Amino acid sequence: MTPRPGLLDRIGGVAVRGRIEKARGPSRVLYDPSYGTPIAEFAEASADEVAAAVAEAVRAFPAWAGCHPRDRQDVLLALADQVDRATDELTELEALNSGKPLAQARGEMTFAVRTLRYFAGTPMRPTGELNPSAGGTLAYTDRTPLGVCAAIAPSNYPLLLSVWKLAAALAYGNTVILKPAEETPLSALRFAELAHDAGLPPGVLAVVTGGPETGRLLCRHPDVAAVSFTGSTAAGRDVAALCAEGIKPVSLELGGVSPFVVLADADLDAAAAALVEGFTGNTGQMCVAAGRLIVESPVREAFVERVARAAAARRIGPAFDPGTELGPLVSAEARDHWARQVDRALTAGARVVEPRGAEPSGGGYYVAPVVLDGVRPDMPIAREEVFGPVLPVIDAPSADEALRLAADTRFGLAASLWTRDLHQAHRAAGALRAGMVWINTYGDTEEHISVGGIGLSGYGRELGEHAREQYTATRAVFLAHG
Repeated sequence: MTPRPGLLDRIGGVAVRGRIEKARGPSRVLYDPSYGTPIAEFAEASADEVAAAVAEAVRAFPAWAGCHPRDRQDVLLALADQVDRATDELTELEALNSGKPLAQARGEMTFAVRTLRYFAGTPMRPTGELNPSAGGTLAYTDRTPLGVCAAIAPSNYPLLLSVWKLAAALAYGNTVILKPAEETPLSALRFAELAHDAGLPPGVLAVVTGGPETGRLLCRHPDVAAVSFTGSTAAGRDVAALCAEGIKPVSLELGGVSPFVVLADADLDAAAAALVEGFTGNTGQMCVAAGRLIVESPVREAFVERVARAAAARRIGPAFDPGTELGPLVSAEARDHWARQVDRALTAGARVVEPRGAEPSGGGYYVAPVVLDGVRPDMPIAREEVFGPVLPVIDAPSADEALRLAADTRFGLAASLWTRDLHQAHRAAGALRAGMVWINTYGDTEEHISVGGIGLSGYGRELGEHAREQYTATRAVFLAHG
């Protein structure tokens, strides 16, 4: 199966006022990760084009922030309907550009629609509170939009994570400049057209394409009031430093080496099924991927063999093959980085658990999932994010040692514990330092529940009610009367 003819006809480089145009910066070739072949070309936004997009967002901000909340609600609901109707097209663009299997890309579009509809209700919800004050003065607090917000999105969930950011920012009355990852801009550019068709006023949302330098231009721009970034910890440090220059708020959703802890009394069948998805899902390109298996000694050997067999059985192939369960990595650079990390672990003494699946022949950026036993907790493979389907296995002689090993990390995005002991479950939930803790499950996410990390995994929250803290400021008002 191949994408429909004409799918890329509208793709250019920059989308402002709902029109996709060719940017004036250096050209960049986009590749189909399934085959390693060119599929389109776009240009990076120039400094002048970034500045023009920000200037238009500044002009659009007062009217968008000041309109009746019901008007913002109606536009966001209309946008959700536009995305819903364009699901087939967006699914194919996402699969083509990122290598995702079609079924997975379709599920992400469904989540994006739910997110838009959830935040569409936000403008009609009360955000302030009345406070008593002395001397007959009335005091209250409310939340005000920040202004122009830059949303810098990653390549692993290109449109979905963009929507997580812009839906909240727009709902709270901000205008938004979205910069998609340089590898995966296609769905974001089409989304900009859909936003225009839904009635989003000119200047309220712009998409600018480019690499890290385009992101730096946005972070440095004095009229960008806040930045939301999802990506690697190293890049997040740079973003935070740039935002500090302008004393502007920034939210960071960064990497992780999330522990998956299996105690001896766990339901091993359920844990194995969840773990296979947890380290191979999206071909391991997840910030919340299961980065370390920490398993109690009595069940380690049998459990690890079960996981390796199930991972090896997953069908690897091109995005448009309906039988594909795991697609390629997003780029040749990602594939090569993954291979270097695995080779380094093997050199340090880790060993591959057989069986291991076979990679397809051809030019795509494929890797077969690998389970590595004999990993020591101090090995880089157990302490650094790999961003690909590899599972380091660490032996734990006891439940207490398993929890200690799980907490031995500077990251703190997610963690999962598997046990039938309710006391252990509650104890672990308090002991695991992570923004998301799953007990006897893995990867659950809902649009109304906030997600984010601590430590080297960043700060700030996406989704849910806590997202308003990223896109609004608290204002105190004192009103004297009498």
